[in-house]
Amino acid sequence: MRTLLCLIAAALPCASLIPGTPMREIEDRAANGEECAISALRDSASAGSLRAMNYLGFLYWQGKGTRLDRDSALMYLRNASAAGDAKASANLGHLLLAGSPELPADTAEALRLLDYAAGHRSPSALRELADYFEGNSGDSASAGAIKKVADAYSHGHILRYDYKKSIIYYDRAAHLGDTVAKRIVSELLEIFPDALGPEHSQ
Repeated sequence: MRTLLCLIAAALPCASLIPGTPMREIEDRAANGEECAISALRDSASAGSLRAMNYLGFLYWQGKGTRLDRDSALMYLRNASAAGDAKASANLGHLLLAGSPELPADTAEALRLLDYAAGHRSPSALRELADYFEGNSGDSASAGAIKKVADAYSHGHILRYDYKKSIIYYDRAAHLGDTVAKRIVSELLEIFPDALGPEHSQ
């Protein structure tokens, strides 16, 4: 019965998008190119919905369900990110890290946004930070982000548990000035003096 109702609703014009339609359904229909759903997302974004802003940013950037419009995509993502949306910050950080003709790469800003998103439980942001720091040492401005990666490896949260990697990242964050990482490394070395190699042993 539910399947039949869904098929009927999908065949109806935009008026079928009644008030109270779940956001997930609106997003799915917008991704399939239903103008009424895209319009509903725009209305929600205008009313301050950060989720709608982020999803519109995704749709316009990919040209999915609508025309490719990178300027509109960036406007929605920036507005949502500035208002504190972690998903939009993660998405914008990803774009800034990769760079494109429409958005030149800005590593420092990308890491700031990804760090913020990771601190607000964005799995994609944390994974992107881990991938980035796998081949980049970072600097003092990214010490906190590196410590988040260390925490994730240490607890097996989002990233697969890896004790050795967690120690390496805690040590790196400590050297870059993260005070909590410094304490963790200091306590670790008191218990296991050679945890970081013979050169760190007393």
